[in-house]
Order: sequence, then structure tokens, then C-alpha cells
Amino acid sequence: MNIKNFIKTSFFALLLVVSAEAFAQKTVETSFKVDGICQMCEARIEKAVDVKGVKSADYDLDSHTLTIAYSPKQITEDQIHHILNEVGHDTEKSTCSDEQYDRLHGCCKYRAHENH
Repeated sequence: MNIKNFIKTSFFALLLVVSAEAFAQKTVETSFKVDGICQMCEARIEKAVDVKGVKSADYDLDSHTLTIAYSPKQITEDQIHHILNEVGHDTEKSTCSDEQYDRLHGCCKYRAHENH
């Protein structure tokens, strides 16, 4: 391979690497409050956000905090809050409807407990 072809090949390889990085999806990590009081709530919350665009999610039952990593190109934080409302959980940004809340199991009725 002569030097001209080597430079040309190296340039295209570098261009591919730069292009791949430019199109790589960035992941955002955030935490916010989600009301829940039991292990069933924890499982429901984590299962609800197991959707395309969410890379990881961990609900801390003691602090009522969901820590979530997601790709904002695939899902927004507002959509995540809406998903949680759909399964009956209030978040710090949105409240589920009474109909959504009423579908929760009896032990999951966090609104009935003072210190949830």
C-alpha cells in the first residue's frame, strides 16, 4: 500500500469513528420522587419504566426515589412521569387520576398513609 492510499484509508476510518460517536445516543440520568409504599409498588414502578429508551431504573422504597437513566432521543422525562401515572403512581411532576389510583392493590394505596 502506498502512502497516498494509506492516508486515504486512515482518513475514512477516522471519519467513520467520528460519525459513529456523533450519532451515539447520550444517556441522561435523573432522580425524582414517586409515591409508593410496598415491595409490590417497587416492582410495579420498575416494571412500568422497562420501556424502549430507558437504560436502567431503580426505585428506592425508603426514600420514594426513582433513579433512571434514559435516552432523551427515545423517551422524554414527561413521558416517564405519564407512564408511572398510568400504573397508579403520583410523581413529583404529575398526579395519576383517581381511576388509575383505584386500580392499585389495597396494600399499595399510598394516599391513605400519612408517612408515605
